[in-house]
Order: sequence, then structure tokens, then C-alpha cells
Amino acid sequence: MSVKDAAYLHIAALLHPDIKSERIFAMAAPFNWTEVVEIIRKIQPDNHKIPGPPADEGRCLHEFVEVSRGEKLLKEFCGQPGWTSLEDCLVAGLPTYE
Repeated sequence: MSVKDAAYLHIAALLHPDIKSERIFAMAAPFNWTEVVEIIRKIQPDNHKIPGPPADEGRCLHEFVEVSRGEKLLKEFCGQPGWTSLEDCLVAGLPTYE
């Protein structure tokens, strides 16, 4: 989920006629730092300054059960296909490595 996704959900919550006193969860999926490091290494394979992932971090076992409403609003109200992926968020936020 990106900052843009969260902003769109705020706008949808403000303007959508069917949303009244409703909590909309803005989260797409669990992740861990090992996954982030792997994606950054994929995006910037020549960047040797990327640290290694935490040792024995394990997977995030959280279950996000209330995300469907937010995703549905992104699709219907904002015209997005769904949540922005973690990789796309990292691509957008990382400076160009040279």
C-alpha cells in the first residue's frame, strides 16, 4: 500500500455517499524486512551498500481481515486495480543508484 493509496481512501471516505462513520483499514498485506531487502536488491542489483536482512526474522503471521473494503473503494471510487504492491512502493521511493 502506498501513500497515494492512503490518500485516495481518505478522499473516498470524505466524498463517497455510502460511507458514514465507518473505519476503513488502509493496509494491503503483511511483509517483513527480509522481503524488503530482497526487493531492493532486485531493483538495484549493483548497489553493494544494501545491508543484509535481519537474521532469523521469520514471516509476519498477521492476518488482515478488514482490507477488502479499502481495496473495493480503490477499485470502484478511485479507478485503481487494487493496492499498490510493496515492490512498486519501493521503486517509487528509492533514489536512483549509480
